[in-house]
Amino acid sequence: MIVTNNPDVREAKLMETEFIQGTPLDVLQKVSEHLDAGMHLVTPPLSANNRLNRSPYRSVLIAQKSSWSGNEQDLLNRAISHLALQGFVNDITADADYRWIDFEHLKTAIEEAKRYQVI
Repeated sequence: MIVTNNPDVREAKLMETEFIQGTPLDVLQKVSEHLDAGMHLVTPPLSANNRLNRSPYRSVLIAQKSSWSGNEQDLLNRAISHLALQGFVNDITADADYRWIDFEHLKTAIEEAKRYQVI
């Protein structure tokens, strides 16, 4: 399942998608609810690049099958705290670029998750 606020991801219908009208923090809050209900993170809640963490779009892949060890809720809570302090870019001229980057990263994550039979 994908939890996202990226309209391009919603329109692509790659798999079951929950669209969140809101910020990346809202997306992570919804992911937290899913973790509490027994789902697991497949993709990390933050990007590897701090600049991309300021993107106004966030897509997180979750699944019923656990794909790694560690405290997922702790990781998610740290991500939420980080994003809350950092804030987001509000640059309309780069909006399409941020949507595209988020979407491309998600597509790669889905391919990898399928290859390793996580989803």
